[in-house]
Amino acid sequence: MKHPLRLALPPLARLTPESLLPFALLDHEGRLLRSGELPLNRLAAALPAGGVQAILHPGDAIVVSITLPPLPAKRFDAAVQASVEPMTLSDTADLCIAHGPRAADGSMSVAWAERRALLNAWELLAGAGLTLSAIVPHCLALPAGDPHPDLPLALPVDERWLAALPRWSLAQAQWRPASQGRRWRGAGLWAGAAALLWLIGLQGYAAQLRNETRALQAAMEQAVRKAFPAIPVVIDPVKQAQGQRDALRLARGAAGEDDFMPLALAAAATLKFTDNHVAALHYENGQLTLTLSEGYTPPGNEAVLQQSAAVHALALQKDDKLAHTWHVRRAGPQAAQGARP
Repeated sequence: MKHPLRLALPPLARLTPESLLPFALLDHEGRLLRSGELPLNRLAAALPAGGVQAILHPGDAIVVSITLPPLPAKRFDAAVQASVEPMTLSDTADLCIAHGPRAADGSMSVAWAERRALLNAWELLAGAGLTLSAIVPHCLALPAGDPHPDLPLALPVDERWLAALPRWSLAQAQWRPASQGRRWRGAGLWAGAAALLWLIGLQGYAAQLRNETRALQAAMEQAVRKAFPAIPVVIDPVKQAQGQRDALRLARGAAGEDDFMPLALAAAATLKFTDNHVAALHYENGQLTLTLSEGYTPPGNEAVLQQSAAVHALALQKDDKLAHTWHVRRAGPQAAQGARP
């Protein structure tokens, strides 16, 4: 069973992990079980304490009695701070201020200590593995009528160590140091929230880009259909528009789209597997016939080849009787126009 551990702290400014601290381990009836002196950084391992009662050095806290009228509970803290302010040279924001309950006559005890020194000491005690249940000003930890209220607690343990402590202290929950686990847990939660927001934003941005891409694709297809109504199917608007532009440049003379030169250029762009393997070319009535020499690699996927031909507004046909022979003509409305004599 763990028992309360009472520590006599040195002046807060001199507290270090190696400070020798007098202690008294008490049972739950307030009787002494063990006493001695150990460095702060060894206390937690040596004494299975259920809660640590830290008794401040006489000069580290001030205790006064004030009188307040009946007030709502939510206004008590503000009233106490207003009462303390004229009694201290420090800004109340630089102090840890705590108070006991209000008595029937309106009186109440108020204690304060320098905030930074108190919180640094609490951090050291928590870092040494000690869980504080109370931080008690020296004068409130002594028996009533103690003849030497300005003397700190010292060994051996006597009745000064065993006095009943008030039910309130400077160990207020809002000043309690965050444990290492809570720090990391808080950091992890913030990191997770930031990552979630980033992912949501990224997904929203990706959706926006997809919508813009679809809109741009639709606008390009519409522009190509409007500019080149002879194209039967728009698959690659940019490439098809470039092909039509080049064909129009060639057509500034007497050549039409299904004349030899435009048709041969379009066939060369489509039938790339024929490079360096064309044995003969024959053009007649808007149809280009290619006879290939042996050794070429035929297309692995004729569906892809036909799709590429559609991009260039071509109709391809492999000769069923003659080996290595392909026929090329313009697809769609252009084929119906026929070749000029």
